[in-house]
Amino acid sequence: MTKHIREERIARLSAASEQKKQDALNATQKAIRKLQQQGKVISFNAVAREAEVSTSYLYKYPELKNKIAKLREEQKRSGRKIPVASDNSKNRIIGHLKKRIMELEQQITNLRQANQSLAGRVFELEEYENTVQRFREHNQKLSTQIEKLSEENSQLKNKLATLNLGATKKVTSSYTKQKRPHMPIPDSVKMELANLGISINSTLRKLIRQNPEEITLEAIEALKYALSTQVINNRAGWLAEGIKNRWKKSETQTQETQNEELVFPKGFEEWYIQAIDALFILNESPTELPKNIKGELLVKVNRPTSSGLPYSLMSWLQAKKMMEMESKSQT
Repeated sequence: MTKHIREERIARLSAASEQKKQDALNATQKAIRKLQQQGKVISFNAVAREAEVSTSYLYKYPELKNKIAKLREEQKRSGRKIPVASDNSKNRIIGHLKKRIMELEQQITNLRQANQSLAGRVFELEEYENTVQRFREHNQKLSTQIEKLSEENSQLKNKLATLNLGATKKVTSSYTKQKRPHMPIPDSVKMELANLGISINSTLRKLIRQNPEEITLEAIEALKYALSTQVINNRAGWLAEGIKNRWKKSETQTQETQNEELVFPKGFEEWYIQAIDALFILNESPTELPKNIKGELLVKVNRPTSSGLPYSLMSWLQAKKMMEMESKSQT
């Protein structure tokens, strides 16, 4: 199933669910008005029967629940049925509804302005991400150049050593004393190692700095595949050997992984749409989300990290719990 087809299916399901909810609400409101106009007894069963919905549905929405309970209690206190609304009453209701419409329209205007502000912020973040990507590409080019220069330097040393000249020995000695420039560990490698639970020891740090970023990432992918088929106690040692020996995930293994049908865990798709709408997480294609060593999908939560990243990478289950806790604290 392609990304486009999946997104269309999710959109249709969401639209159908929203339409079904709105139709049921309209039917319930209409049933209450009809019972009032006919002077009949107001109760949850009567409203549910007239609206052709279940009583549990009425209890689901506090506004409907409170309205029905209030009308029922007014009937009990008066000892008679609710009379048909008078013209004055209708006019008051209409005036109240018009006022409410104006308030909602103002809220919509405010939300649109807030949305425009957020859109501008998103554009700035995208520009930051593009800048970071350019720096990474430039860093990759520099790493490649350093690797080539290192190989040329080694060849020159060997050539000069064979000449067995005094001056050559001095030049070789000066080359030997030169230190390899300090190369920082790429952020992408740090993130992958954190997801795998690997601490960076001195041996691993040295290998990562001595090799291009793509070599390290290929060894990490090979480690991920190995973890899916076997138990590896010393992951750092395995990865060090992988970088040193240029281990890669074979093309057959990569093709098998690509041919696997992506199946989302139960409840993920519905929560993912809600989280994106609430701007709780970054809007990414669910088919391109990475996984941790437990096989859980990882999402980017719009909460900056202590290291300065604009988002926090965590499993979708952790993000769901955080979102629920924040929602409860705001109510």
